[in-house]
Amino acid sequence: MIHMQYTVDDLKTLPLRAIVALAVRCARRVERLASLPDGHPDAASVKAAADEALRVAETFARGEPCPSAEQAVEAIEAVHDAASGEIIRENAYASIVRAIHAAATAARAVAEEHEPGERLLMGGHGNPRLASVAGISADLAAMGAFTAALNAAEAVGSTDEFTRWAAEDFRKLQKLKLGEYPEAGDPIDPSPAGPLGPLWPKPDFGL
Repeated sequence: MIHMQYTVDDLKTLPLRAIVALAVRCARRVERLASLPDGHPDAASVKAAADEALRVAETFARGEPCPSAEQAVEAIEAVHDAASGEIIRENAYASIVRAIHAAATAARAVAEEHEPGERLLMGGHGNPRLASVAGISADLAAMGAFTAALNAAEAVGSTDEFTRWAAEDFRKLQKLKLGEYPEAGDPIDPSPAGPLGPLWPKPDFGL
């Protein structure tokens, strides 16, 4: 069993753009493992869907408009069957899927927060409470980001090394103080050129 060095509740100490940045960096670490072999008839379509999913997730983290988030989700889910059949590839692919899901639900949470009257009555046992639709979307984003990290760790196999670097990303994001959950928070560049630095301590980590 994989034990991440942070929990879903820990992620909720970060704003949404930071949560998505963490998810996309986990997925970036294994993106090549999600590729089909050269010459496979679906290799190009799987690579294009994965590239677009990660690009859109990074766009949200950087605070740029990303109206294509839902389309990116649909595109990568459409080639799911083609990416199946090999456990390492399936886990790497799932990490990318979860990262774009986190971005799409986070973007939805930001949009819904500004929609008046978006409320659901939840709870029971004589103690109902009001929960915003935006809050539910934010929770789904945090869960998606956590699952993206788990899937990526499973793909890599060297889980101690992977979880250590994912935890380092989490600690750096906390120190940057980008905002509070479930707000969007300040923009953050999740690429190696941004403040979080390289994805691995040495190039590619053999991937």
